[in-house]
Amino acid sequence: MHPDPTEQAFALLQAGQFDRAQALLEALLQNDPRNACARYGLGIACLSFGRTAQAIPHLEAAAKGAKKEAVVHTTLASALNIERRSEDALPHARKGASLAPGSEYAQRVLGEVYADLRRSGLARQAFEQALKADPQSPRAHLGLFELEMTLGNRELAENHIRTAFTEAPSDPAILTAAAEAQDETLKASVLDGIERHLSNLPQDATTAEVTRLAFAAGKICDAAGDTGKAFSFFDGYRTGLYPAHDPDVQKTFVETCKVVFDREFFEQRKDWALSSDRPVFVFGMPRSGTTLVERIIGRHPAARAAGELQFIPDRIHDLASGRIHDPRLFEAARQMTRQDAQRIGRRYLSHLEDIDKRAHRVIDKMPHNFENLWLLSLLFPNASFVHVTRSAEDTCLSIYMTPLPPHHSYNESQASLGRYFNLYRDLMAHWSEVLPVALRHQSYESLVSDNETESRALLAHTGLDWDDDCLKPPDETTQIFTFSREQARRPVYGSSVGRWKAYQAHIQPLLAALEAKEN
Repeated sequence: MHPDPTEQAFALLQAGQFDRAQALLEALLQNDPRNACARYGLGIACLSFGRTAQAIPHLEAAAKGAKKEAVVHTTLASALNIERRSEDALPHARKGASLAPGSEYAQRVLGEVYADLRRSGLARQAFEQALKADPQSPRAHLGLFELEMTLGNRELAENHIRTAFTEAPSDPAILTAAAEAQDETLKASVLDGIERHLSNLPQDATTAEVTRLAFAAGKICDAAGDTGKAFSFFDGYRTGLYPAHDPDVQKTFVETCKVVFDREFFEQRKDWALSSDRPVFVFGMPRSGTTLVERIIGRHPAARAAGELQFIPDRIHDLASGRIHDPRLFEAARQMTRQDAQRIGRRYLSHLEDIDKRAHRVIDKMPHNFENLWLLSLLFPNASFVHVTRSAEDTCLSIYMTPLPPHHSYNESQASLGRYFNLYRDLMAHWSEVLPVALRHQSYESLVSDNETESRALLAHTGLDWDDDCLKPPDETTQIFTFSREQARRPVYGSSVGRWKAYQAHIQPLLAALEAKEN
């Protein structure tokens, strides 16, 4: 008797033979395009290669054909959540959990989706349900660690990461997260585990997972003051995270912005303006201090910190048909009508309303909105615009030592990062000359050296009266999701000012690129 091909394909998936499984599953689909099992298997195969976006259509098709299969809906929810489509993921995560309420996997994924949607109470309930199903689940403890860290509950977080590490000391995701622990004994064990993992890899076997592990090890060494060893981790494994960066694309984008978005462009579109003053846009390079600025304004009782909202970048993505630095963006900007623009603006305001109906100001802290100021300034001339600046050396060093998502490809090397920073400065100089709004250029260094004076000026810029709560660090009701979540919970101080000097010998290519002038 010949083995069932579907069973054979899933046996290959179970054995980790994803290429063979994928070929068999594709053959099955040729004979039966509606085969839900084959679609699910192909989704799993794509996920195994890290191709989450390619997995989603297969999993969506499987979910339509297998409406009662909890694991299919849960896996689809997980994939959508990885792709930052948490709202789309939520119905599938809920369905998976309702179909299999006793499943650790279904409850944990539901918790991850709720956490990314900033519904902390529901996230905690889901993770706790996952632990009821499996009290030692390392990934459920990892989820609770991440949740408690965003809320500033470090003691609870440390308990969960210790348990997760005890149960799965070789899990790369747990090793990466455990590098944030304050327990020095745990961190020493984590560093040993990461070094052991990296030493067993084939030569040049760098992946995104490997890069994040190396950065976690670098973070531990950096905290211990071992700058040489730290930099060997930051510098030696980064190719697994970032695709090749083409500096000419960004240079052309900036130069075209300077030509297309001139004073005449804004003068001709003055009637696009909406009257709302609710948005507060906080932007600048990553790691420049945007989280600190958001924290200060967001502590005001009339303000709400909304984090890094994807709404505007997603609309720009749609305008440019996915090529946001391509000439088609500029053509779309020229062709856009007042009605089209205001439709985007009203949907954005509705999005802010969903976040908080009562807040007089809602803070959108998307750093790379510095590229989208042409649209934001036209739609919201009464909004508050805060451009956060920090020394080029400190900003770039911090970026270089942070595993930013792959679309930050300029972070692939010191030279590419330095060139990108220069282009960012060039674009901001242009915006400062032509935008029909008042930009506040907020120095990070000034904010940490004279916190109260600068904070008062910040609040005045947003049109809010002063409130002493703005000088207090966040409490447990405040969720902070960025890489700066630990720094943002500390009292404001300037120990990170001039930090680059400790690494000066290691960042000569970066310093040279920052000194170079664009042709």
